[in-house]
Amino acid sequence: MSKKNKAISVEISDPIDNRSEVKVNKVVLGHILEQDDVVTIEYADKRSAKAPDFDTGVSMLIAEYNLHH
Repeated sequence: MSKKNKAISVEISDPIDNRSEVKVNKVVLGHILEQDDVVTIEYADKRSAKAPDFDTGVSMLIAEYNLHH
């Protein structure tokens, strides 16, 4: 029996002080901080990681969310 795909809303807030918030279904996944040429991802559990660009950072946050849900 196959399951139907559910629509998932991904929200990215406008950057405040170069920091954007990423949410999936109103659950905060983390923040993406852009300074100079460095993109830093801050996960919801306070860990951080570096990403080559903004889009990769969003993908990393979503992948982490999918891994644990």
